[in-house]
Amino acid sequence: MAGVLSALIAVLGTLLGVALTQRSQRQATARDQAFATQQQLRAERMAVYSDFAGAVTEFRRGQQDRWHRRYEDPDGPAHYEARIEAYRLRGVALHALFRVQLIASGQPLVDAARHAYELTSGAHKASDQTELGALCDQAREALEHFVRLASVDVR
Repeated sequence: MAGVLSALIAVLGTLLGVALTQRSQRQATARDQAFATQQQLRAERMAVYSDFAGAVTEFRRGQQDRWHRRYEDPDGPAHYEARIEAYRLRGVALHALFRVQLIASGQPLVDAARHAYELTSGAHKASDQTELGALCDQAREALEHFVRLASVDVR
């Protein structure tokens, strides 16, 4: 009888060990998957936010070029080409803004991105060089504000 009891205890101990091991492995797998998902989201946000900052920076440069070409020769081919390039850059920046809207963790970040885009969009309407500089500075500061918010979102 003692042998049967020992064997029964051994089997029960083995089954309990298997069950506990399986449970801990399941929990570890779930933790690993959550960590991998979090890291993937972080990487995607980092790429989207940096792409947006780059696109708006190029858009701002294109708006400045458009403004300068217009004041050099409003009917010249250089102004026409700069305007077409500014339109292309606007589309790239708008696409990047849409990507920010899709992946951002909160509305303040989306609002900051939209504000930077909108300030950049109006830069070519400046009436003189001083106003152009002020508008571009405001757009740059708005973009820097977005980057500060984004850096918190990817930590």
